[in-house]
Amino acid sequence: MTFTQKAIGAALCFSAMLISAASHAADEIHKHSFKVAFVQAKDHPHGLGAKKFAEVLKEKSDGKMKVMVFASGTLGGDAQVISSVQGGTVDMTLVTPGLLTGIEKGFGLYGLPFLFKNANEVDAVLDGPAGQNLLTTLEPHGLIGLGYWDHGFRHVTNSKHPVKTQEDLKGLKLRLQQIPTAIESFKALGVNVVPLSFTELYTAMETHTVDGQENPLAAIETSKFYEVQKYLSLTGHFYDPLVAIFSKRTWDKLNEAEREMVRSAALEAQAYERKVSRDMDISSREALGKKGMQINDVAPEEIERMHEQVRPVVEKLVAEYGPELMAEMNAEIAKVRNTQ
Repeated sequence: MTFTQKAIGAALCFSAMLISAASHAADEIHKHSFKVAFVQAKDHPHGLGAKKFAEVLKEKSDGKMKVMVFASGTLGGDAQVISSVQGGTVDMTLVTPGLLTGIEKGFGLYGLPFLFKNANEVDAVLDGPAGQNLLTTLEPHGLIGLGYWDHGFRHVTNSKHPVKTQEDLKGLKLRLQQIPTAIESFKALGVNVVPLSFTELYTAMETHTVDGQENPLAAIETSKFYEVQKYLSLTGHFYDPLVAIFSKRTWDKLNEAEREMVRSAALEAQAYERKVSRDMDISSREALGKKGMQINDVAPEEIERMHEQVRPVVEKLVAEYGPELMAEMNAEIAKVRNTQ
């Protein structure tokens, strides 16, 4: 065999290897089908955001990366799904930060009562160094933080009476998220706290196992809580962002281009979901009134009384979850307040 023939043979062999590798990579991309699971309904902003994520990722990957959406807790409650994401049987979920405090304590600071006054303050913290650095702490625990979506300011509903003062909360049996920040804050306000999974909540209110609950307006509407709750009091006591987390086991199977597609799609979905969520917060108030809920504002001085009542809880939790991180977050909030 001549040198030229050998060279041609080697070139053909190398070309075949490249074609094979490219074909294999294409096959791997084609096989990517991600499960996204969460507890809210499909028509809730979380569901609409997940749908947007699926659409954007499909477009960016030319249809090779697909997303299956599992809403309404069909794959389990929040704690169960977080575990599934860590194990790689679910690829992505959307959870409130308080549910991540067992993994990284700093996430508990987001749930402090009366921390934020508006969405501008929220976004300054979430999109700033404090919020972004917190996301990086998830990776050693088998999770990739893709960003923060919106859940909204939480308000109290119940079947007994309007909550207009701090005293109106005393003795109410309210379902709370199974996180220390929420439980300790409401206990300080005299509430009989009943920790329950969100998937159990509607039935618990229907059977009067609990008197009420607290959630953002969109969740109250899309979960049809107006069917089993009469009074809605606009306390705005907590603001809940939503952490979009991805399975590291799945992440490690993706190449850099695929990871960038996932990150980019998640950021586009984040911007879309925040707008949808905040628009729905406004429309849900009107809708809930039309569906028969009795809605009342809570006077600023009463909000301040509640704030004072929970201050010892706040101080204790800040000491536990991270004073330095809290100082960073407060500095970002102060910047926004100084420009308003």
